[in-house]
Amino acid sequence: MTQQTGPADFRIVQAVQEFSRAGGTETVAFELQRAWEADGTPSSVLAAVIGPDVPAAARMRVKFALPTVLQHIPTRGRWRHVGRSVLVPAYTIAASIMLRRDQRGSGATDKPVVLSHGDSLVADVVVLHAVNAANLAQKRLDHEWRWMLNPLHFWVGARDRLMLRGLRARRYVAVSSRVVGELERLHGIPRNRISVIPNGTDIARFSPDGPLAGLREACGIGAGDTMLLFVGHEFDRKGLRYAIAALCHPGCARAHLVVVGAGDIARYTAMANAMGVGKRVHFAGPRNDLPAIYREADAFVFPTAYETFSLVCMEAMACGVPIFATRVGGIEDYLEDGVNGHAIERDGATIAAVLGSALDNPAARARLREGARQTALSYGWDAVARRYRALLLQVWLEKRACHEA
Repeated sequence: MTQQTGPADFRIVQAVQEFSRAGGTETVAFELQRAWEADGTPSSVLAAVIGPDVPAAARMRVKFALPTVLQHIPTRGRWRHVGRSVLVPAYTIAASIMLRRDQRGSGATDKPVVLSHGDSLVADVVVLHAVNAANLAQKRLDHEWRWMLNPLHFWVGARDRLMLRGLRARRYVAVSSRVVGELERLHGIPRNRISVIPNGTDIARFSPDGPLAGLREACGIGAGDTMLLFVGHEFDRKGLRYAIAALCHPGCARAHLVVVGAGDIARYTAMANAMGVGKRVHFAGPRNDLPAIYREADAFVFPTAYETFSLVCMEAMACGVPIFATRVGGIEDYLEDGVNGHAIERDGATIAAVLGSALDNPAARARLREGARQTALSYGWDAVARRYRALLLQVWLEKRACHEA
């Protein structure tokens, strides 16, 4: 990567609750930090938790906002909602205090520019990976009310009102064009305060070439069968039930569905059994070998109700896997019918019909795989990191000019 030049005292601090590659927001923070370290941009991270997949060199750039005892609260698996209900508010409060103290204690020219991933009330630039109010509105339309049992939603709602409607930051980053409209409509953020920067993908790590995970063999998926892949932690919102239902219809008669992620596995196992397709639905749980899993799949199925960009779709395409997804959030910005996949609806019969038509023809399947990879190549993290750096430098210069005025 080309070495960046800029003011000697320019530096970036990212505020993110978890620094890892275990989820969408976490991956964005990790990849931005990796890219800035590679190009020589002074940068560091303020986090509550650091993932085991973070290399030792990157760990040196992380400062913890919470005491060690809180860092061990589980935020994945069965009790993740309980853990996050404690850790997320605790981090927001602690990080906001630490960042405010840092801003007040710095000199005129050495104040860092703070990039928050939605987890701090003190920030110069806030990245909106999801607009919680829009997400909950969609759940209400779908008559899904289980979210009300999760107290974290009420905390996030209050936090967003303070952070967004209060216009505490100088800029807000929307990861897709749809998020821009949601920020204007739901939080009253002026368009001139919003910058659109899409998420990216590690096109070297996520590629068609490399080791396989061995899931086809482990799940008993034959050479003549189709392996459909679903990746996500929120099974309800991301439409797992519709992906399972597709197996009941002729277009997916020889298809197996592999599900990667944490969720109510018992409930969806019972659902698959009730539909008579339980032997063709395989739950792999959370995994850290996603590139190897993507490479084995014939298609990525994602009938989600709400997204802002969807890193998993981009990761799948980078591995040469065509995506079959609903046109929501950022997905609608890059999904091209017949080029890198096909749009689907949240309906099992419709999904099966689209999959059957697209995957029955080997030549068409090969074109989709190539088109998926070519789409992903234009979303490399190095290019995305340069766009963020340019925005953050602009904001840093504005802050310094205001101080000197």
